[in-house]
Amino acid sequence: MRYQLSAEWSIDIPQGYQQRKDGDHVVFWRKGSTILTTIFAYSGEKNRHVLLANLKARAEAEKLEVITDLDGELERFGYFKTETILPGHTRLALHAFTTAPYGCLQTSFYLDDPDELREHLKVWQSVAHEAAE
Repeated sequence: MRYQLSAEWSIDIPQGYQQRKDGDHVVFWRKGSTILTTIFAYSGEKNRHVLLANLKARAEAEKLEVITDLDGELERFGYFKTETILPGHTRLALHAFTTAPYGCLQTSFYLDDPDELREHLKVWQSVAHEAAE
């Protein structure tokens, strides 16, 4: 189902997810999976390049696996982390950033089952941005 997160940003979320607004975030969840979305604005390409450089430096410093994609004016950058929730229980986190000339949609995916990653990569690829007029 297509969700309009703002006038500019939208995303496809599979059936079966519940949704709530939590401050500046829109959260989608179901058993074993949470998707947290946050929209950021900045004042142009220079700020986008600074954001991406900072994200890449952080991922490199922590030796994290990264994923990148360029799709027209959208540039995607994400990194994977394994997070310990409770002793003996970990989850895979994908922190994904879709950047446009004047804004970014951060989409963090928290998965109890790493085998669901492919489905969630498709959700990230579904992120669309329409420039405000």
